[in-house]
Amino acid sequence: MILDETQRDRDLELAALSGMSLKEIESLEICAPSSIRLYDDALPDPCSKDDMLQIYKDYQWLNFKAYLRTLMHTSVERRHPELLQLLRRTKGKNCLDFGSGVGTHAIALCENGNIVTLLDVSGPLAEFARKRLVTRGLSFTFIDAEETLPSSAFDVVICSDVLEHTYNPVAELHRILESLKEGGILHILVSTMIKETSGHFRESIGRWTRKGEPLLAERCERISATLYRKHARS
Repeated sequence: MILDETQRDRDLELAALSGMSLKEIESLEICAPSSIRLYDDALPDPCSKDDMLQIYKDYQWLNFKAYLRTLMHTSVERRHPELLQLLRRTKGKNCLDFGSGVGTHAIALCENGNIVTLLDVSGPLAEFARKRLVTRGLSFTFIDAEETLPSSAFDVVICSDVLEHTYNPVAELHRILESLKEGGILHILVSTMIKETSGHFRESIGRWTRKGEPLLAERCERISATLYRKHARS
């Protein structure tokens, strides 16, 4: 399973998909400023939704290959244990990976025989994730971040360290909850650490704290630290 792969396994995959040598891949620093700094300090203040989306369409301010190596590493090695357990035990479900990144979590879900949909901003990161799944012979559906989600479609939704990168996390949570079946399971983790050049936007985190967390509590039963079950409508 992808969750059991080593760093060397990930580096070999990145080398094969990027055309770089293994030595070149191994020289790319994980979580270094050059691999996580999503934009420079010239971003408009305040920025618009289009400004924020553009960051995730071109990645012009960082070393993109180093960014891929970082995400491939952190999507396994730095994820909440509850998420990793959920990925291992979920089988035969209709699942949404909301903010799919490099596709690691989607791959794990596919490996367990789930029906899997990836959602992310169309661009080089989403293309890389799709390439990983296609190369492994896995079936999936991709939805662009601005497209409409199907209503009450998913048994399980994964949303890990995503909403702090969005313009309006409350609106995104609404979308997620509308797409989740009654009784469905949501794994959600939102960082409230302000790291603006890494895409943790102060305004977005403020919106989440004021309105997102209360909405989550209203619409879902918290069953553990990061897992929620959607209430049935009364």
